[in-house]
Amino acid sequence: LVWNEYHGFDNFNNFTTWAWDTQTKRLSQLGAATRGPDGQFWESPWHGADVRNGIATWVQGVGPDQLGEVHAYDLRRGRDLVVRRGHPGGAFLLDHHTVIWAEASAPGVPTKMHAASAVTGRLLRLRLALRTLRNVTGLYTDGHRIAYPNAPYRSLWWSPSLRKKPYKVVGTRHVFEHIDNSVKVGGRYVGFGEQPRVYVADTRTGRYVEVSKNLGFVFVNSAALLVAYGGGRKVLHPILRMAFVPLRDLPPMPACSSSGGVPSP
Repeated sequence: LVWNEYHGFDNFNNFTTWAWDTQTKRLSQLGAATRGPDGQFWESPWHGADVRNGIATWVQGVGPDQLGEVHAYDLRRGRDLVVRRGHPGGAFLLDHHTVIWAEASAPGVPTKMHAASAVTGRLLRLRLALRTLRNVTGLYTDGHRIAYPNAPYRSLWWSPSLRKKPYKVVGTRHVFEHIDNSVKVGGRYVGFGEQPRVYVADTRTGRYVEVSKNLGFVFVNSAALLVAYGGGRKVLHPILRMAFVPLRDLPPMPACSSSGGVPSP
């Protein structure tokens, strides 16, 4: 288990990156934000750490003008490798120890995805599903599939394979409605938010179901679904109601309704 622990209340710049080994019961600090000459923490992207197949990745600010480093940490060997020093966004891990991130070639230029080996740091050719993505910040992957809101946050896009081009599956009806950055992918299931509503989609049947009307978010992987429900009001450190369901116990999703803010896929 790998995560960023944030210590600030108004930005994501002050954090430490931790790993927990469930077999050895060992807690290890992998990284930590650093300060500039003025004592303020260098700016880091909002996205947290990712972990897959014994490799952890995160992006850490190291200088002015959003200068940052993409880290790839080998948890078995205890080795930290910087695969990119530039102006990257959040980093993710694919299969075959591949780390990906979004980055623009110059200020004002749309970002595009980049890939490198998390073991050697060597730049790699992008998989087909990632080649046309521009200014996408909410991408999520389970290592084999991707889903993301488009740059204006008006639609949800999905690819069942890294070898296939993504396609639009859900769109919003009204200008004030947006697919947010809480997209999650686990096998055939996708969790996404069009706040205050939260949904879970079954890509095999092309259906989705509302799981919360009052804020919240979804975590899903190949085995289980976790829904954290919103508290309904602004409270510091709220205790949120949660529901945990193994995917094998999910009932069939009903046919999509035409009501609500998000139309049928």
